[in-house]
Amino acid sequence: MHGPLIVVLWLAGLITFAGSPDDGLCVPQPSSTCDAAAIGEFTARVHEYLRVRQGAARGLPLERPFDDPAVPLALRKALRQAIRDARPGARVGDLFTPGAAAAFRHIVAATAAAHGVDPKDLVRELRAEREPGAKHPSVNRRYDWRLGAWMWPALLHVLPSLPEDLQYRIVDNDLVLVDLQASLVVDILEDAMTADED
Repeated sequence: MHGPLIVVLWLAGLITFAGSPDDGLCVPQPSSTCDAAAIGEFTARVHEYLRVRQGAARGLPLERPFDDPAVPLALRKALRQAIRDARPGARVGDLFTPGAAAAFRHIVAATAAAHGVDPKDLVRELRAEREPGAKHPSVNRRYDWRLGAWMWPALLHVLPSLPEDLQYRIVDNDLVLVDLQASLVVDILEDAMTADED
């Protein structure tokens, strides 16, 4: 619950990391007003995506309990296709603009340093839990849940908060923005974890 407040204070440069990596504290390093502006731009683009999504979903039945389990899957697929049709030119960086990308990478690096975590180790562990045959994410395509649904809690506490239908996921070195209801990849921040491996 304190994540958004921490981010605001951090972006304002009012708080710094405190304590040792093992004490459970996760308070980011001070950042610049450029980072704050970039996060604001990201948030504005998230809201623009939601506006497009709402228009695309107009006329589709609402999700609700059904006797036939195939019906919700069909509705999810219909929503995903409607959003894709509304964003035919969607590509990497539409929401994670260059400025936002730099700010997010700063957040990831600062959080890893505060917790004494090597991003390479985290990426390696996530890869080990991936189910066979999982497809790498691509913007405006279905998110393959065989990639995993876990997200590093310490990072979630300091990333900009999202509306309930959107979530972050770490896939390899990338931070992926996923529309949960549509199982759709909205955007990808490449090399967010700076964990290149041989």
